[in-house]
Formats: sequence, structure tokens, C-alpha cells
Amino acid sequence: MPIQQTLFSGLILSAIWFIAGGALYMNPIVAKIYKKYESHPGVKRWKTEKQYLATMYLLAVLIPAMITTFVFYYLAPLGILQFGFLLAGIRMLPRFADMFMQTSYPNKLLAVELINGTLLSFLAAGVLNYL
Repeated sequence: MPIQQTLFSGLILSAIWFIAGGALYMNPIVAKIYKKYESHPGVKRWKTEKQYLATMYLLAVLIPAMITTFVFYYLAPLGILQFGFLLAGIRMLPRFADMFMQTSYPNKLLAVELINGTLLSFLAAGVLNYL
């Protein structure tokens, strides 16, 4: 696949990933859970929401989406489920284990991160399979 198509697919994936992540994390049920823990010492406070969203898009969405896109096209014979499991395993399990063992981040929020991150991994696999 040409580099331009791969980059374009990565940008499309990052937009979908960012919107879907917003829906998963900012819906009333999950927002209520996060609100409960916003004063917890393990939860970082940002000066502005704009700074948080820009950092989130660059570090947690765009860069992983580009890496995921290049890996997907390299491993193209994998199906959606196999690639979804691979992504979830690579992205979520080490992150979850690290945060669980080395931070005071609330367990309920860790569970939300693991569930939503896994869902987003399968979404990414489906989007790339479609593109």
C-alpha cells in the first residue's frame, strides 16, 4: 500500500478513534464515574480542557493510530477479530498492569480504561479493515 494511502487511513482512523473515545469517555454514565474521582490524588488535573484535548489527540490518538495503521497494513492477512485482540493485548494489558501496580489510580477508573480501550482497539481493527 502506498505511503500516502497509509497516512490518509491513519488520519481517518484517528478522527474516528477520537470521536468514538469521546463518546465512550464523556457519556453521562462514565463521566459520572470520573467526576467522583476528580479530586483523587492519582488523577491528573489539567489547566485547560483545550490543552488536555490537544495532548490527548496527539499522544493518545494520532500517534497510536498511525502506528496501528502501518502495522495493520503490514499484517493485512489478519481478520478484524484477530487484529482487534492483538491491538487490545498490545495496547491495553501492559498499560492496565502498569497503572494497577505502580499508581494509585482508582480501580474503577482502571476498569473503565481497560473496557473502553479494548472497544476502541476493535473499532480500529474494523475501520482499517474497511478502509
